[in-house]
Amino acid sequence: MGKDFDSGFINEYIELDEVDSTNRFALDAGKAGLLVTARSQSLGRGTRGRTWFSPSGTNLYLTLTVGKPDQRFSLVAGVALRETVSFFLPGSDVSIKWPNDIVVSGQKVCGILCESKGSITAIGIGVNVNQSAWPDDLKDRAISFAQVSTKQYELTQVLKQAVFHIDQWFTLFCQKGFAPVRQRFIEFGLLDGYKLLTDEGHECTIVDLNMEGHLLINVSGRLKTLSSGSIQIA
Repeated sequence: MGKDFDSGFINEYIELDEVDSTNRFALDAGKAGLLVTARSQSLGRGTRGRTWFSPSGTNLYLTLTVGKPDQRFSLVAGVALRETVSFFLPGSDVSIKWPNDIVVSGQKVCGILCESKGSITAIGIGVNVNQSAWPDDLKDRAISFAQVSTKQYELTQVLKQAVFHIDQWFTLFCQKGFAPVRQRFIEFGLLDGYKLLTDEGHECTIVDLNMEGHLLINVSGRLKTLSSGSIQIA
């Protein structure tokens, strides 16, 4: 992949053929401003210890390190990656699913996992780009760019767009705080039109996102604030 990035957040780029986890590799390096990509991951991770399906050469796996951990980083990255996905799939229904997924018509196309070690946070991102088939446990929940558009994509171009939008939104977050991120989330993250469930299986609707990045939901007429967990699309 190309190494020409116009980004104020990247000081070093390491491109790997295979790694257990780009997040693990980046955190062990112990410095901010590092971008790590890999053609495949043998132990790619999602939230709650789930495995991230990471076959070789078909999708984008990357980690960017930043300083000073903040629980809202996954939402800043989510807003940026939603714009990246929309760039390649214009006209598609691309939404943010709190706290760390991008979905196209309700199916996951991108996942984000933030992990911290000391003063460094690794923002791990997996984007389903050219995947054409899925394991049985994912085939109804995951989708790729290629499956949406029936086209193939250069991973280098997807990476450059992802870095561009991440740089844009993290710069805005650093300069103007969380308000612009929250506004964009409310525009694309309320998931109107989908049947939503809490982790406990209760039907809910999304009402708002507060300035701490917590989600306000309505469960059977009662308001509840989520600071952890997730929302499921039924």
